[in-house]
Amino acid sequence: MKYAIDAVLQVRMDSSRLPGKAALPILGKPLVAHIIERLTLSEYIRHIIIATTEESLSPLRSILADYDFVKYFAGSKDNVLDRFHKAAKKYDSDFVVRVTGDNPLTDPDFLDKAVEMHLDAEADLTHYLGIPLGTGVEVISADSLAMAYRSASQIYDLEHVTPYLYKNRQFFKVLEPVSTGIYYEPNARVTVDTQQDYYHVNGLFEFFAPKPYISMEDIVHYCRMTRAVPAELGRQSLAV
Repeated sequence: MKYAIDAVLQVRMDSSRLPGKAALPILGKPLVAHIIERLTLSEYIRHIIIATTEESLSPLRSILADYDFVKYFAGSKDNVLDRFHKAAKKYDSDFVVRVTGDNPLTDPDFLDKAVEMHLDAEADLTHYLGIPLGTGVEVISADSLAMAYRSASQIYDLEHVTPYLYKNRQFFKVLEPVSTGIYYEPNARVTVDTQQDYYHVNGLFEFFAPKPYISMEDIVHYCRMTRAVPAELGRQSLAV
């Protein structure tokens, strides 16, 4: 049976810590475009859906004008669970891959591994532990997402989509495989939540600029290589 597996990319232009980060330039492209391009490498993703707000919808459409295959859904600013559920419902998704707009190095290989494990185990929620922060996703069954939508009431659960499922494992099958070998690097960070994060991730992209694709091995190598470099020294050569 072929399932409708859609990536729902959670992104806004008015982030409180780093406003407009979706448009920050990385190798001449906006940050959010790098996420989309990496998602297109998945073997399983049917649609890439931008789940945003009415205020951010027009700016994002403008930024992503070259990516005419992208779908959009504008919903609640603060109730992100509501936004995800309604986006999945609008596009008749069977499964949702939750991706956040902080992560231009979302890894399509681990995404596909998570999808395969999720389907094989008939899980409700699947995500990898131990891989660098900013490379992973969460795979969620649309039925489980709908149940969380109907049942969750605490503000934190509504703002962050999946906490209700984690907190109610007696009702939901949650898979958390742990990465091994070189891929186990839980202290590595390539998410973009602050200006310093942006310096770090932009530097990583520039370091691997000649390569057409930055792999998980590349990410781990760069994070290990730069771990001992003082932050001020590491960003001197970066043009922002």
